Amino acid sequence: MNYLLRLLRLLRFPNLVIIASTMLLIRYAIIQPIFIQYGIGLEFPLLHFIFLVLSVLIIAAAGYLINDYFDIKIDLVNKPNEVVINNYFKAKSVYRAYFILNSIALALAFYISSKVGILALFLIFPVTIGVLWFYSTTYKKQLLVGNILVSLLIATVPILVALFEMPSIHAKYHDFPGAYRVLLIVIFAWCEIFALFAFLVNLIRELVKDAEDFEGDNVYGRNTLPIVFGIKGAKITINVLILLTMCLLSYVFFTYLRVTNSGRFDWVTFCYFSMLLIIPLGTAGGMVLLAKTKKHFTITSTIIKLVMVAGILYTLLARFKLS
Repeated sequence: MNYLLRLLRLLRFPNLVIIASTMLLIRYAIIQPIFIQYGIGLEFPLLHFIFLVLSVLIIAAAGYLINDYFDIKIDLVNKPNEVVINNYFKAKSVYRAYFILNSIALALAFYISSKVGILALFLIFPVTIGVLWFYSTTYKKQLLVGNILVSLLIATVPILVALFEMPSIHAKYHDFPGAYRVLLIVIFAWCEIFALFAFLVNLIRELVKDAEDFEGDNVYGRNTLPIVFGIKGAKITINVLILLTMCLLSYVFFTYLRVTNSGRFDWVTFCYFSMLLIIPLGTAGGMVLLAKTKKHFTITSTIIKLVMVAGILYTLLARFKLS
């Protein structure tokens, strides 16, 4: 049982659950209700969708493995009690598992890409694997490069679901270009909002984690934001991003979501955005400004992760708005 728990920690199991949940909710709480409005159903087969989710999860898990593999020495400084590689699993075994997992993911990705008839979609997966490899070996040592790339990959998750769903719809309804074009705009508008939210919140959390890991990163010469511009500079940058995210959330609500289907002010969404997104983000910003110890940044990172989960779970409310 202890080894199983360590394995789940190594694979970042909670993060994998969040990724899988995001893909499921985007498909069934956003895309499906919009399709129903147009009198059509999901055309991407369930089995193929499962393969898509598995391929994304396997690539993510492999990315966590290789990241920890190259971070053994730094993690011994930043979080010595949480180091799993060499304590519970041999480094060579982890390295070998990385390549096996990616091979399985690529096989699944090639299969589903060929089934939708657009093999170009397959290229997303080896590119992602390459980015995660170079993130672990190079990009995370460079100022903001690694933070931005990882956040961009997180942002592609909701869009990826739409990318694999739409070719089948296009093939079936290409004789109705006007309706299809409107459908395309609506689907990707929703997905892009969630993608932008995921990008910003993950980028904020990445920078908070850099502040949390300042000691180890400094010892091994990494050029993270807190090291290059100091903790004070990092705090200012994080709070600017938090303020930007809060403003964008307010804009999305008052521009697109403030009215229910019956034409009334949507108090449910207003309370959801206020209590679970905007206020927690503001609290995290205040905690960042006041943070003096590593523990303070750890707590802040947890709050931001909960905000991301709350943002994803808004899809359940959105389903009622779209029904």
